[in-house]
Amino acid sequence: MRPPDDIRLTRDDLGRQRCDAGPFGLAVCRDDGGLLVALARGLSVALSAVTVPGSVEAEALLPFSRTERAFAGEAAAGRRSLVLARMWARKEAALRLAGRGAFALAAEVDVLAAGPDGRVALPASGPWGASGVAYVRDLPDGAGTVAAVAASAPVRRAVFRRLRCPEPATA
Repeated sequence: MRPPDDIRLTRDDLGRQRCDAGPFGLAVCRDDGGLLVALARGLSVALSAVTVPGSVEAEALLPFSRTERAFAGEAAAGRRSLVLARMWARKEAALRLAGRGAFALAAEVDVLAAGPDGRVALPASGPWGASGVAYVRDLPDGAGTVAAVAASAPVRRAVFRRLRCPEPATA
């Protein structure tokens, strides 16, 4: 309900698109073959879409907490990649919401401890001040991908769209 000239999209210091005018949060994330878009009124939002890998190397466990590693270790071997990808999508969405420098604290963020509203505590330590809470939800899976959204408050109403679009041609 706003004129197009009144809606300005910019990029934050992590390169994510943001809407500078208007009472809603916007997040855009490329997934396999398309874009994932989230809009939420009155909230900041962030997205993550992750391709489920065929196998997982030991180094892939580094950004996970001790409890997350144990949880993944208990998963059946054929489901371990999916479990880790789903946890990473949740964690990445929360860390993107926290802002610049938050990824350095990835192992301190435990997405398994999320309450029924998806509340994930972000650590208050660290030089970037990435502290607070993110409210994380899984999104419907795509073919071979998992996705999650994080918001600055519990999500009551939001719009999520998975848009199919080809990769841009490169010269």
